[in-house]
Amino acid sequence: MFKELGAFVKDMWHGRKLLLEFSYNDFKARYAGSMLGIAWAFVNPLVMVLTYWIVFSKVMRSGSTENFPFIVYLMTGMVSWFFFSDVFTTGTSVFREYSYLVKKVVFNVRILPTAKLLSNLLTHFFFIIVAFLICFAYKIFPTLQTLQLFYYLFALCVFLTGLTWITASIQPFFPDITQLIGVFMQALMWATPVLYSPMMFPETYRFILKINPLYYIVMGYRDSFLSRGWFWEHPALTIYFWVVTIILLLVGSAMFKRLKPHFSDVL
Repeated sequence: MFKELGAFVKDMWHGRKLLLEFSYNDFKARYAGSMLGIAWAFVNPLVMVLTYWIVFSKVMRSGSTENFPFIVYLMTGMVSWFFFSDVFTTGTSVFREYSYLVKKVVFNVRILPTAKLLSNLLTHFFFIIVAFLICFAYKIFPTLQTLQLFYYLFALCVFLTGLTWITASIQPFFPDITQLIGVFMQALMWATPVLYSPMMFPETYRFILKINPLYYIVMGYRDSFLSRGWFWEHPALTIYFWVVTIILLLVGSAMFKRLKPHFSDVL
């Protein structure tokens, strides 16, 4: 299995130009034909952030969280969530979406989930900039610890690669998984400290939250924006996250290899 992963990385490097072009075309095609075009990629998440900010900060009077303005705490958590949500949902159905490529013997279809991941990076970088601007407005400026964003982005990409290999390999045989993921994502958002601080809960319940690998990512992004420490200060969480991620990669690689020969029969 580790040889398979090594071969995948090698294929990505040799086909990097094709992968980047494919990702860019996928991003443009997603909003082709609509009046606002790619603007929809930014409008929907911004409206969601604005809605949560008004509801929690203005209506429910959540003025600050862990001594930070609520909008700052909210946005620094939502940045990673938006990226995870978009890549997970679009990557799961990628083999069905590009079934005409899956049926081509010469095309390396394993790159398709990665192409979806890369096509979502543009909106991700946009919201990182928005988060920085909001922080600047409240006089919160980058430090050396902010550079950890690169580490957490890499960690999230690796995690999503393994996860989407699993769900994308299942989806051609079980199309309902797309709807199940939609329901699952609603529950997962509330099980991840995106809209609230884990400090609201006793230590026992915080331990339960930490079982979710996204806890590591969301809190890592937030700590990077707010300069609240280094990732190696949480060795148990770091080891746990990477163990789960490696397991997902190995399982996803094995499932893809086993199910790929049957994709053309069901698509």
